Amino acid sequence: MTFSNPVALVLLALIPYFVWLGRPRLAYRRRRDLASIAARLVIVLCLILALSGAQVVQAADKLSVVFLLDASDSVDQTARDQAQSYIRDAMSQMRPEDRAGLVVFGQNALVERPLSAAKELGVIGSAPIRLNTNLAEAIRLAMAMFPGDSARRIVILSDGVETMGSAIAAAQLAAATNVQIDTVPLNHHTGPEILVSDVRVPGKVNVGEQFDLGVTVQSQTDANVTLTILAGGSVVTAPKAVTLKAGTNNFVFTLTVKAEGFNDFRVRVDPITADTFYQNNELSGFSEVTGPPRVLVVTQNPEEVAQLLPALQNAGLQVDVKAPNDVPIGVAEIANYKSVVLANVSATNLTTQRMKILQTYVRDLGGGLVVIGGPNSYGVGGYYQTPLEETLPVEMRIKDQKRIPKLTMVYVIDRSGSMEEIGPSGVTNLELAKEATRRSINFLFPQDRAGVLSFDSNPEWLVPIQYVINQAAMKNQIGTLRPGGGTDIFAAVKAIADSLPGDPSTLKHVILLTDGGADPTGIVDMVAKMNRENNITVTSIGIGNQVPPFMAEIAKAGKGIYYNLPDLQTIPQVFAAETVLATRSYLVENEFNAVQSANSPILDGIKGLPSLLGYVATTAKDTATVALKAPGFDDPVLASWQYGLGRAVAFTSDATGRWAKNWTSWDQFGRFWSQVIRSTIIEGTNSRLESHVEQRGDQSVLVVDARDDRGGFINSLSLTGSVVDPKLGAQTINLQQVAPGRYEAPFDPKQEGAYFIRVGGSTAGVETATAAQTMGWVLSYSPEYRLHATNTNLLNDIAHLTGGETLAEHPEKAFAHTIREERASTALWPWLLLLATLLLPFDIAIRRLIVTRTDLQKANAWVRARLGIKDRPQAALAPSARIVQLMNAKERATTATTTAPIMPVTPNTPIEASLTGPETTPVKPNAPAAPTASKSPELARGAKADSTLAARLLEQRKKRD
Repeated sequence: MTFSNPVALVLLALIPYFVWLGRPRLAYRRRRDLASIAARLVIVLCLILALSGAQVVQAADKLSVVFLLDASDSVDQTARDQAQSYIRDAMSQMRPEDRAGLVVFGQNALVERPLSAAKELGVIGSAPIRLNTNLAEAIRLAMAMFPGDSARRIVILSDGVETMGSAIAAAQLAAATNVQIDTVPLNHHTGPEILVSDVRVPGKVNVGEQFDLGVTVQSQTDANVTLTILAGGSVVTAPKAVTLKAGTNNFVFTLTVKAEGFNDFRVRVDPITADTFYQNNELSGFSEVTGPPRVLVVTQNPEEVAQLLPALQNAGLQVDVKAPNDVPIGVAEIANYKSVVLANVSATNLTTQRMKILQTYVRDLGGGLVVIGGPNSYGVGGYYQTPLEETLPVEMRIKDQKRIPKLTMVYVIDRSGSMEEIGPSGVTNLELAKEATRRSINFLFPQDRAGVLSFDSNPEWLVPIQYVINQAAMKNQIGTLRPGGGTDIFAAVKAIADSLPGDPSTLKHVILLTDGGADPTGIVDMVAKMNRENNITVTSIGIGNQVPPFMAEIAKAGKGIYYNLPDLQTIPQVFAAETVLATRSYLVENEFNAVQSANSPILDGIKGLPSLLGYVATTAKDTATVALKAPGFDDPVLASWQYGLGRAVAFTSDATGRWAKNWTSWDQFGRFWSQVIRSTIIEGTNSRLESHVEQRGDQSVLVVDARDDRGGFINSLSLTGSVVDPKLGAQTINLQQVAPGRYEAPFDPKQEGAYFIRVGGSTAGVETATAAQTMGWVLSYSPEYRLHATNTNLLNDIAHLTGGETLAEHPEKAFAHTIREERASTALWPWLLLLATLLLPFDIAIRRLIVTRTDLQKANAWVRARLGIKDRPQAALAPSARIVQLMNAKERATTATTTAPIMPVTPNTPIEASLTGPETTPVKPNAPAAPTASKSPELARGAKADSTLAARLLEQRKKRD
């Protein structure tokens, strides 16, 4: 017997106290007290042993087996089916006391079947991640499943191609805990297989320099394929048909790159014949093309940058000009630029994806962003609640409510069946319209009013016109909008004409969203009447490519703006811009001189700023540096801040003759804009760092070596890295110094493809040292998809470490009881508590209940009566002499009582006289009863005779007293 809590055995010292407490104190209770104390001691002993965790240890002839089934992509379906048949054959040999479990694994491990005595294996439903093999995790999971009272065996059914973790380390842990691992090798995928195994490009090349790109393609058979090379998502070379030989094939392409920056070269092979996996048909490589700093200028109208371009080019910057819809949609291409300039660009001309790329470019890659104002930018350009607003140092909303007149916005939304179409954004047009309405309501102030009118064949006020202070309830109601039937625009406009003119707000604006598929009769005239008589403005938004002309006429009649949107991807920006324009307070157009409010490197050496003629009102963010303000309202004109690893600048006026007429002819115009652009460019620090990525098992580690210009180590740097994946997801990592000048940080890449990594940091000492670098890195496809043979060496090493063997041809050995028996422990506390509970009533009964022989005779008689058992006749026993005397005395007393007359006692009659009456003659037992006369001599003599004994007893009592 062993104890799991032996400290509780100290309570045994209380047993003498219980013996002393229950010791016998009265002689006649000695036996009962001794029985009670014995029962009580047994109860106390049971409780103490239960608290101490008493358990019995004995050898257990039980066997638990967990099968590990490899379900990764490197094992084909045929091999998995064979493995399942093997498991079923093995489980048919189980003994009744054996248990079997199943773990299915790939990159992760899942319990398909916990340990069970059932011999049947059902259909396997677990679906682990198949693109990697983590055998170590599967072994650890199996070890956690084993009970402690049986021998333990793991049977691995795998091809042994390990791509993550360390199965050897897991096997060593299994050996230390007496778990035996046996193996069943499975065949690796048999193909046919074609894959790109290597792409070789120089790390750095100069602009215009020719270089060679090497490609290695492996194939298991002779095959015809097409090779294509892409850079930044664009095709560099036309698809080339080549013939592959079985084995390794090498190709070389000569390329010339004209664009400065990072270029991700992706090689794609398209097999014409059969191929097993598509995942290994692409592979990428990186090259950095060096050259002068490049700046991307984005504008919808070239006149917006007519004076700006020469100023930037004269400052030594290489400038590319593109329209908003030509902004790169890939990180690699936009990373070629040191800074991006948006000149009076509306958010409605930029897709959400492009705005997210700009945000990633600044925040995670350390790029620069400059936004120049104009009537199509900032709040009036729909920047509200977009990635651009998050990136810029200013907010689009004016917080001074007194400057904004009270406004009533009415949203008229078409809910016909055409609104159920799904656009490029992946959601329906109706859902986009609902989101746009909610975002527009967010822009309004509590004293503003809003309403939502939805219509199909009939108009319906989804949200009646009310104050925006109830915006939470309004948004919930908007969410209940569902599609309907036809389209009747006239009925919707008439409902507006009946409700809106009497509204108390100063400004009244209507946004009409529809595809225009309705009878136009009377619509334009009614809109013109509302504008003429009640100053109600109407903006119309036509959806699709076949919008009828009257939709534009509605906006013209209502003094609003007409938007023709082929899809509604930018509708949230349109609604936000319309909300700003309706207030007529965000465009400030009057001549003023900007006031310098803070020091900034942008204004170094610049004095005598000319006047400006207008700007877009915004609100500076708390951490922004506002270098120039507009007098009066203190609206920011020039603001900047650090955003992530990059920098952003907002100039709320423009760079043309509209508002900056006096600036374009200013002699420091070029210097001002050059300093604006260069303030966003982090340059001259790359030479301090050398970064690369190392693969250590299943972990990727960013390694940075920091050296100064003389080659010495730079220590105590506070380095931060930002890793941007192919889908623009970013993770920030902090690097720790692990050696002189070396810093490391692990990160977890989730997707294959090209990654951009930005590293930056500084240290403060005698002088501040700064360092930064941007690099590219490619995560290749999983080693699971490379050409491998079954790794029997790894499987054999695992089995050897744990004393196992290969059971490929012997499924019956899986449940062979050849493993050392485990000594199982059985806890006794449940039985001890049960015994104590059962003894407690007996202890109470011994102390409290008295059972006599008569009680036992009565109980016996009751039982016999219940059972129907008759009493046996017993022979009469001759009474003893003493019994005879007692019986005669009883008979005489009974006779005397029944024959003696009842004599009344008067108050004057002495008690002695009543006790000693006249003597009576004894009456024979069989004699007839005597007359009951009160003065009969015979009765008197009998009374005297019977009272003799009583008199004697009374006399003796008097003597004692």
